[in-house]
Amino acid sequence: MTTALMVLQALTSLLLIIVVLLQFGKGAEAGLMTAAGSESIMSSSTRGNVMVKITAFLAILFLGNSILLARLSDTKYQKSILDTEKPVSRPLNSDAEQKAAAAKAAPTSSTSAPAAPATPAAAPTTTK
Repeated sequence: MTTALMVLQALTSLLLIIVVLLQFGKGAEAGLMTAAGSESIMSSSTRGNVMVKITAFLAILFLGNSILLARLSDTKYQKSILDTEKPVSRPLNSDAEQKAAAAKAAPTSSTSAPAAPATPAAAPTTTK
């Protein structure tokens, strides 16, 4: 069934391309379907209306067939490539880790003695 729908999709797309190319634009009196004489059965306005209806029908058929093919292929393949992956159990950024480290490093009791003031080390001098 999928093969038949794929063939229908290809034929519909080709017909849609041909019908769009056969149409003429507004103000352009010469398209690919111009009549040789003024004795044609269809006038330009009638021909335009017919081509617009054919184009609309083919476009609806194309879109409907596309949706049907997508639904059929979706039910055919139920697995995902992400089914075997493990979920992420930690935050992606390091902010949470820094907060946790800061909370562990902070003193929890107020009876501890204050630390001695640190003496600045002499910075080495560099010559240029």
